[in-house]
Amino acid sequence: MPVYAWKGLKEGVYASGRIEGINKDEAAFKLKEQKVIITNITRLSGSEVEEEKPSASPASGRGPRKKKVPVAELVVFTKKLEAMMRAGLPILDTIILISEQIENKAMRFVVEQIKVDVESGTPLSEAFGKHPHVFDEIYVNLLKAGESSGKLDVFLGKLVEGIEKSQKIRSKIKSAMVYPSILLVVAIGVIAIMMIYVVPVFQDMFSGFAGGLPAVTQLVINISEFIRDPWRGGLLFGSIVGGIVLISLLIRRNYSLRKRFHRLVLRLPLFGALIQKSALAKLSMVQGNLSSAGVPVLEALDICTAAMSNIIIKEATTEVKRGVFSGQPLSELYQRESKIFPSTFHAMVSVGEKTGNMEEMFNSISTYYEEEMDSLVDRLTAMLEPVMIVFMGATIGFILLAMYTPMFMMGETL
Repeated sequence: MPVYAWKGLKEGVYASGRIEGINKDEAAFKLKEQKVIITNITRLSGSEVEEEKPSASPASGRGPRKKKVPVAELVVFTKKLEAMMRAGLPILDTIILISEQIENKAMRFVVEQIKVDVESGTPLSEAFGKHPHVFDEIYVNLLKAGESSGKLDVFLGKLVEGIEKSQKIRSKIKSAMVYPSILLVVAIGVIAIMMIYVVPVFQDMFSGFAGGLPAVTQLVINISEFIRDPWRGGLLFGSIVGGIVLISLLIRRNYSLRKRFHRLVLRLPLFGALIQKSALAKLSMVQGNLSSAGVPVLEALDICTAAMSNIIIKEATTEVKRGVFSGQPLSELYQRESKIFPSTFHAMVSVGEKTGNMEEMFNSISTYYEEEMDSLVDRLTAMLEPVMIVFMGATIGFILLAMYTPMFMMGETL
């Protein structure tokens, strides 16, 4: 069985140790049962085991292999749950009604399992918590807060808003990346077609050109021959693809290399700022929702840390969490990590601390950075579109000029 090294807070004291688990999730679950707030967990030895459950009916407590549920399905489910709870329907009747309307098989199975658990007397948040691949810690904690306060519909509304905002942040990043990527692929495709199919036609035409071809024309022909040769161009293409795949695997498996890559990403012009602002918008949104739910700051920061995908931002949030434990103001802790949390962020947090309305201030911070992201996406699009068009035009123009130069020379001779 794999062995994991862990670090964290146990009974208010920093602690570390080792624990066994069939995978990282089980090891983390065992630690949380021991009331440990995890700051780091790393596999030392052994191979992780993926649990595969045989297909069966929900009532048996077993089901098909866990599948990812689309975000759109989760949003629709939560909206229906909120609307029916607000209308005053009992929770069990609500879940039964919703389960009958779900078309996605993975989501239907999860809701059927929740129905079985609720029928047996399991609290709603605990029933949802059994499906972490669908409902994350933020979702479960807000449900728990709704149960304890008797305002489940209010917190379900916050969940809908939070999920939609997270999806909006992701779509903004994708839209910033997709357009230049399409232009680049089109440019490479056009250039490849010209080098593989068009240039050879000109090469045959100039095969008997007296006095030799101009240097520029010969250069383009040599590049074309190199690309068309399976042993040279094919090998180079295979090496590039293999190198990209190998680097991706190394980054995924090596923590130190992944950390360096994440630091490099944050330093990229415009793209780094976009990723940073998206993380700040998400963090402040999550922290605001958890604050309104009455979740303690330390636990809220623990959940926020888990929600961050960039290691540099994750580690900075962990440092803030450690400082909170020692009783320091949140704004000062964010200020210490000024490379990740800019002056605007910790200044607004400071205002929230002074006014005593952290929930509203975190929501304002989230809105502010969403607007900043919109501005950055517009700037990226405005900058990259002409750059890619000029690149494609200049490259194709160079190839055509190189191919027509011998014709111009022949015309001058005649």
